[in-house]
Amino acid sequence: MFLSNKYISIITSLIILLLIGCEASTETFLFDGSTLEGWEGSSRAFRVEGGSIIGGDLEEPLNESYYLCTTKMYRNFELTLSAKFNDDKAIGNAGVSFRAKRVPNSNEVASYQADMGHIAPKFISLFSDHTPQDMDNPFSLWGSLVDECRADTSRYPNADQFPVVFLGIPDRTQINEIVKIDDWNEIKVFAYENNIEIRVNGVTTVKFTENKDISKEGFICLQAHSGEPFEIQYKDIKIKEL
Repeated sequence: MFLSNKYISIITSLIILLLIGCEASTETFLFDGSTLEGWEGSSRAFRVEGGSIIGGDLEEPLNESYYLCTTKMYRNFELTLSAKFNDDKAIGNAGVSFRAKRVPNSNEVASYQADMGHIAPKFISLFSDHTPQDMDNPFSLWGSLVDECRADTSRYPNADQFPVVFLGIPDRTQINEIVKIDDWNEIKVFAYENNIEIRVNGVTTVKFTENKDISKEGFICLQAHSGEPFEIQYKDIKIKEL
C-alpha cells in the first residue's frame, strides 16, 4: 500500500502532536529576564535591557552577524519565544537558529533557522526556487525556515556567494496578515527527529521533513544580523524537551 505525500504529512503531524501531548516534561525558561546565564556570545552584539535580550545597535551597524547561543545542546523540543524589531525602515533581519554548531574560526553557526524580519527580494531568488512577485519592496522573512553554513555545501544553491538555502517560505498573504511589524510576535519551533514545524502567532507557516543526514542535536542561538543599524529584542524564551 502506497500513501501520497499529503497523507504522509498528515500522519507525521498527528504523530508529533501525540508525542508532544503525551510528553511529561515541563517547560524550562532559557532566559531569566535579567542576565545571560546559560548563554555565551559577544557582549559587543548582545545585552540585556528591560527584561529582554537585545541584539544589534540603533547607532552603529554590525559588520558581521553574531549569535548568542545556549551552553546546552538540544535534540527534540518545542521552543517558544517572542521577538520584536526596533526598526522603522523594515530592514531588520534576525532569526533563531537551532540544532546549531559554531563554525570554527567564524562568527557563523551551522544550523536550521526560524527566520524573521525582512530582506531584499533578490536574495530570495538567489537562495531558493521561489521568485517574489514584488521585487521592489522588502521581502518578509517571518516564519521562513532556513539552513546555512554546513560543511557540505552541496545543499546550497549559490554556496559561492553564501552557504544558505530557504527550505520553506510562507504564503505571502498569510504571513502579512499574522505578523505584527511594530510589536511582539510569538515564534514556536517544533523539532522532532526529521520533522520541523514553525508557527508565528499560533499559525503554522512551514512544515518540513528532512531527508538528508543532518545533525539532530545542537544549540539554540539568537541572531543579531549584520547590516544597517537596528535592534532585535528577544524575551519569554522557554523550551520543552520531547
